[in-house]
Parts: sequence; C-alpha cells; structure tokens
Amino acid sequence: MKYLNANKNYVLLIFILNINLSYTLQAQQFKAFRNHGPESHRAYSSDGIEINLEIKQGLAEKDSIRLVQDLIKSSSNNRSILDYNSAFQNAGDALYLAEELKDTLLMAMAFEEVGILNYLYKQDELAGENFKKSYTYFNICYSKNEIPMSDLYSANYNMVLYYQRTVNKELLNSAIDSCASIAQKVNLDTIYNLYLNEKRASLYEWEDQPVEALKLLKESIATLNAVPSDTNKSFLIILYARLANIYKNLGNWNLSKINFEKSTQIEDTNGEHTFYRSYVFTKYAELLFRLDDYKKAYDLLLQANTINEKYLNPRNDSNQGFLTIRNRYNEKINEKNKLLILKNQELANQTQKNLRLRIYFFAVIFLVVITGLLLRSRTKLIKHQKKERDTKQLLDHKNKELTVNTLQLIEREKLIKLLNDHIDKSDLNNATRSLLKSIEKRSVSLWEDFNHRFLSQNEGFYERLKEKVPDLSSADLKICALIKLNFSGKEMAYLLGISLGSVHVARHRLRKKMNIDRDVNLSSYINSV
Repeated sequence: MKYLNANKNYVLLIFILNINLSYTLQAQQFKAFRNHGPESHRAYSSDGIEINLEIKQGLAEKDSIRLVQDLIKSSSNNRSILDYNSAFQNAGDALYLAEELKDTLLMAMAFEEVGILNYLYKQDELAGENFKKSYTYFNICYSKNEIPMSDLYSANYNMVLYYQRTVNKELLNSAIDSCASIAQKVNLDTIYNLYLNEKRASLYEWEDQPVEALKLLKESIATLNAVPSDTNKSFLIILYARLANIYKNLGNWNLSKINFEKSTQIEDTNGEHTFYRSYVFTKYAELLFRLDDYKKAYDLLLQANTINEKYLNPRNDSNQGFLTIRNRYNEKINEKNKLLILKNQELANQTQKNLRLRIYFFAVIFLVVITGLLLRSRTKLIKHQKKERDTKQLLDHKNKELTVNTLQLIEREKLIKLLNDHIDKSDLNNATRSLLKSIEKRSVSLWEDFNHRFLSQNEGFYERLKEKVPDLSSADLKICALIKLNFSGKEMAYLLGISLGSVHVARHRLRKKMNIDRDVNLSSYINSV
C-alpha cells in the first residue's frame, strides 16, 4: 500500500501525458474491402526520385500502373506491421505517381491510403481532404463502369470514419445510410453491419441516448462472438471499449471496468488497432486511478506510453520523417514544381532569346527592304530626271530648230514682200496679178504653220499657262509662245503682223496679268511653265 501511495503522483503524471496524446482517438477499422491488384515480382525502389527517373526513362504504362499498385499494397502491409515511416513514404510515392499517370482509379486508391494514414495519426483535416478526393474519384470510376458498386463501400465507409471523428451528426448519418444501401445491393457479408452499428451508437451518444447505444453495442458483441471466424474478432477491442466508456459516463464503474478489461484482453491480429489500444489503456487507467488501483493503472499507462512514444511522439527521430517535418507527397510535388519553375525559366529565357533574334532578324529585313526601296526610288528618280533632262534638251533643240526655221521663213516672207511691192509698182498684166494673189495667200498661213509646229513640240503649254493665269487671251498666248522661243520684238511684230509698239504694249500687259515683279524676267517666268 505504501508503494502504491508513493507512486500515486508518478502514475498521475504519466496518465496526463498519455491523455494529451490519445484522448480523442476514435475507433479505427480499415479492412481490405477491395483488391489492390496482384503482387508484382519486380523490385522497385521506394525512393520517389529513383522511381521518377525510371518513368522518365521509359517505364511502360502497364508497369507504371503495377508499380503504383505495389506501392499502395506495400503501404497497407507496412501499416499492418506498424512500419508507418515506410507506409507514409510508399503511400506518398504512389499518390505522386498516380497523379503523374492521371489514372483516376489509381488516384482514388492512393488518396484513400494516404487518408488512412492521416486518420491514424489524427491529421483530421488532411484525412478529410484525402478521403473526399478518394470518394470523388471512386464515384467517377463507377459512373464509367470501371469498378463494381462493391468498391464504393470502402470510399463511403472512410467518410463514415471521418464524420464520426469530427462529430458531424448529419453527414455521419447520411454516410451510414449510403454504406448500408451499398451493402444490401451487393449482398455484402452481414458482418459489415456490426461496424455500422458501432457508428450508429455514436449518434445515440451524441443525442444523449446511452441506453440505445448500449443496446446496439451489446447486439454487435453477441453477433461477433457467435461468428466462428477470427478475422473480425479484433473489432471487439472497440466494441468492449465503447461499452466501458458509456458505463463509466453513466457512473457504473464496475461494468465499465469489466468491459475495459475485456477490451484489453482481445488480440489485435492485424495491427490496425494499435493506436486505439493506447487510447483504451489510457481510459482504463483513468478508471483504475479513480478506483485506487494505482499499480495496474501504472502498468497500463506504461503500455500506452510505449505506444505513444514509439509512434506518436514527434520528438522521436523515427517519427519526424512523417509526423512533423516531411510529407512525402508534398515533397514530390515541391520537387516537381521546382523542376517546372526551372524549366519555365529556361523556356522563358529561350523564348526571350528567340524573341530578340526575331527582332534582330526582322530589323535587318526591314532595313534591307527600306534600303532596297530607297535605292529603287533613287534609281527611278535618277532615270526620271535623266529622262526629263533628255526630253527638255530634245524640246529645246526642236524649239531652236523651230525658231531658226521660223526666222528663215520670216526672212523669206520679207523678201517676197519686197518683190511683191516692186511688182505692184510695175505694169501689171493678168498673169502678174494672179501671181501676187498667190503670194499673199501663202503669206497668210505663216502663223498657222508656226503655231501648229509649236504645239506639237510643246504639248500642254497653253493649258499650263492658262492654269496659272486664267484670263489670258489668244493674242496673249501667241506672245507667250514667241517669248518662249526667244523671238525679238521685231520678229514678233512681223510674224503677228503688228507694229513693234504693239508688241511692247502686249508684253507690258502680260506682266500685269501675270502679276510679275519688275525684277523678274518675263522670258524666264514663261519658260518655267
């Protein structure tokens, strides 16, 4: 008795430590409801980087699918032997590769496995996210007739576990009904109803109906004890513990102790109730502590503490890899994102380089084209200027010829006039008169011949002149034509049949009409037209 009293405080301390680690754990049951695929005889590395390299090196799609299946199966096996470090690693690799393959069924299975591990380690938010993704993907597969309805049971049951853990009454009840409906439609073994009854008991407890909860749990225990097979016997750990906890809350400590004791005596054949056993040990020790059975309470707390220290204490080096510091799936995603960032940076740099090269290329092409166009324009301009010069030279030459010819005609006309005057003073016979008339007739056509030849050589001259000075008369145009050919005043007078004074008057009138200053040469102005 002295020993017990001396260790009472120590037992209390261990009890408090264990309560902090395991007080809120719920029942965990993860049966192999579906076939994860045949075992592979190929040896794959569980190192995600090596696996990724194998896929990049041309791992066939069939082999990749088998690899993911093996990783999920390995994670499940790791859980059964309590190797949670390997379980987290294999499940994370499986999920990463399943998403790489974009295989809906593999993603559903991988999310489920990762969710189970999250659930076991009380990572409720992550467990809920992964269970919901798994549930969604399984339903997609079922809608495409890729899986039977029986495979939907596990996805729905996972949601049952999650809603029980998070005390969501409405959604838990709905998920239980979904599981029951699927089990009935596919004729699942009635043993699955025992698992659902344990969840229904939680609903009764939350609604403050402990008697109904006790009734369900007792019926489930009786049914399970009557089953010859030992496959599901370990579930009695949960059922007895649930009974014990309800009795304890009702104040019936004796029945609570009996059922806690029964729960601790059940063998956990598949290892999936390890954490729950820690919870049971702690709750049972709490009861024994109140009953002053400190020695047994101390022993139970040591067992619970051993489990918690080994699997749940984040300060334990073997747990840090998956409890606090590392998350295998996130690591793979981060590695992939880093590679994508590097590739995107390289691509951006290459794109920028290509863009610069294109800009340089198009700039060179643009300069070549512009230079070509300028050269072409320059060549055309030179040709045009040369043509204009040649045309002007030819025109000037012809105008000079016209001037010379006209002046020669004028001289001839003057000579004919002298002869005509001389003959006119002599005695005239009929033949002489006829000759004089003929000479006068030819003389009259001198201007017309000149004007015709002038216009043929200076096409558009009159029109251009009238555009600049619209009110020019026909007489003014004649003066302008003669000025252009550099005729003198006397030559103009003779050709036009007017006096020299009239020519001067006509030139003066032109300067006024053209509004030319006194210092501007009239001949230069007319030649510029």
